[in-house]
Amino acid sequence: MKKLPYYLVILCIAFFVSCSNESFEEVVPDTTGTDGDNPDPDTDPDPDPDPEDPGNTATDPCDFDLSDVTSGKTYVINCVLDLNNQTINLPDNVTFEFDKGDIINGTLNFSSGGKIDGRLMSSKLDLEGDVTLIDPTFQFFPIRWEIVEGRVAQPIAFQNHKNIQKVVDLVKSLGAETFSINKMDAFFDTEDVFTNTVRLPSNFHFKMSENTHMRVQPSNQNYATKLFMIQNAENVTLSGGFLHGERDTHTGPPTGSGTLVNITSGTNILVENVHISDSGVSGLTINSFKFATDPEYSPSRMIRIRGCTFDSNRRNNMSVTDGTDIIIENCKIYRAGIDTEFSIGSRPKIGIDVEPTELQRIDGVIIRNCEEKEGAGAALLAAGGNNVTFENNTTQSTIGWNIASNVKILNNTIDGSGIGAGLKDPVGRRTSKGNIISGNTVSNAITGIAATNGDTQIFNNTFINCKVAMIINALTNADIYENTIRSDKESSFGFTIQDYADDVVFRANKVNVTGRAIFSDFPNFDDDELDFKISFIDNTFETTKFALINGTVGMTLTGNSFNNGVRIDGSRDILFDNNNVVSGPPFSIELSNSEVSRNVTISNNTIENTDTGGTGNGIKTSSSSDVRNATGIVIDNNTIKVRGTNNCIRTTKFDNMTITNNKSGSEAQPTIFFRGDNSVIRDNVATAGPTDTVDVEGSNNTVSNNTTANN
Repeated sequence: MKKLPYYLVILCIAFFVSCSNESFEEVVPDTTGTDGDNPDPDTDPDPDPDPEDPGNTATDPCDFDLSDVTSGKTYVINCVLDLNNQTINLPDNVTFEFDKGDIINGTLNFSSGGKIDGRLMSSKLDLEGDVTLIDPTFQFFPIRWEIVEGRVAQPIAFQNHKNIQKVVDLVKSLGAETFSINKMDAFFDTEDVFTNTVRLPSNFHFKMSENTHMRVQPSNQNYATKLFMIQNAENVTLSGGFLHGERDTHTGPPTGSGTLVNITSGTNILVENVHISDSGVSGLTINSFKFATDPEYSPSRMIRIRGCTFDSNRRNNMSVTDGTDIIIENCKIYRAGIDTEFSIGSRPKIGIDVEPTELQRIDGVIIRNCEEKEGAGAALLAAGGNNVTFENNTTQSTIGWNIASNVKILNNTIDGSGIGAGLKDPVGRRTSKGNIISGNTVSNAITGIAATNGDTQIFNNTFINCKVAMIINALTNADIYENTIRSDKESSFGFTIQDYADDVVFRANKVNVTGRAIFSDFPNFDDDELDFKISFIDNTFETTKFALINGTVGMTLTGNSFNNGVRIDGSRDILFDNNNVVSGPPFSIELSNSEVSRNVTISNNTIENTDTGGTGNGIKTSSSSDVRNATGIVIDNNTIKVRGTNNCIRTTKFDNMTITNNKSGSEAQPTIFFRGDNSVIRDNVATAGPTDTVDVEGSNNTVSNNTTANN
């Protein structure tokens, strides 16, 4: 072989690959089955190698030697040319072409301008001097380069690594642009945590076929061999083939290193149609040399991962920890981090994890048109970074972000899980900005979206048969609009609000569920949250249970349509204005808990209750407490219609109320039934019902100018 300087092993290089052990808590438990596709056709655990014929079929010895080679001459080798362990010094511009022959047992030393067909090269021939390949596509045949296929002892697997790397280096030096392998099934070992089986150079295509299987030799160390490294290289393509890890045959301590494909500070890199499975760590990692704060920092950029299959890698199927302009598309992401019969998955167990550490930088990642199935954790996660897009993916597990900014989750289809929007902690509140969730279809999830942090838009999504379409928890500055929510699952909810929400607007959403459209559960009740605001504007709610606004501070509901009632329980600073409520029992609007309710205004609404049995009042109050501290309760200018023995307004156990300017129609009862003190009831008009417009008992009440429509 050509005697070229070989790569030195540098023992102390710090690649700064993220080893974060963050756990992205799924917004829904894993409920997938085990019936996903297994696209790996390699079902033979102990391959029986059958080497491919390289085409050097000539057996007759050549009837010439190279003792009198002429400058500029072309030799067609259709025989076996045995150099008898000699070094042949060649003149200028000599070319050797292939015609089923071979050159063995010696060295060709080219003067200048030499050319040779790669099919004449093998481990039995050394090349020196100025020579290039005739064809820049080099056909690699394992049998010609002492690659031992099938199961082998560790020293042989190590020699396999040494041999294939030497050939890559050699043909690259001869001008090869493509290193093409068809049939090969071999194990490789590097004996070194820092060394990869093949380190690919710049301007190079390592091309495998569906018949190529590169396997990691089982290890008894706390690491496993890594198959490919692309570091500080540009214009590199890795395509085709099957790369097999050793997670289920590993005999040492748990593996801390052994990712099958590593891209470190690569530029313009394409990994295409590669099947990557069973790594003891991750299947593929994209990272950068040094940290972003280091003067020598060189980010990976212009990285494309296309049409690949990742299956059953023990940690993540793919990790992206540093880089810019990264596109991952049309990939199959199967069974990330699962437990197998022989090995336990390792957190965080994510299909594709964008996971920079604090000193790493992610800016510009697109993951699109991928399919995820049967993973142990989330499908696609931006645990950090900026400008990350998940688009047109189909998954069974969660898509989301933790503490990333400018994340876009667009037009994905998720069945069985939901979307995780943020991480509830101080870092998440500080860093999660400018995020968008739009055009997604989420089905059969426990939680469709769990949203926290802030500066988020959630619009034009469809939620089908989710237990809760959206949980809002510690969310600020969010616009949630034009979403469609429908579910026939028992007791399914539309929107649930917890902890706190500020400057959160729900508008023009359509909700049709069997449970509650809104369940607001004690948000904004702490002293530092009393000025926070939540708004519901122009939404349409069709449900079988009333909406519940419980222990809530700072909510406005205006322009909404309800086909069921609304209970406002123990809440403060609530404006219910200009809504349309058409409902049945037990009420249209109920205000409850006179001990803590404050500043609730119910105004300008159109309210109709269709019940005829006395349990369908228009607006009612109730309280389990005899403490009547409620203040600032206003019922004004509503249009109310009830039937049977119901009242349009029926209040008990509430004092300090203002009931004015309402237009009400009942059939058999006074339009207003009031039992309380220190209240104002005036200027109300009964449009239908008994001539007694109001029925008031209590002390210190002002009751005046309440009339019927024909007065």
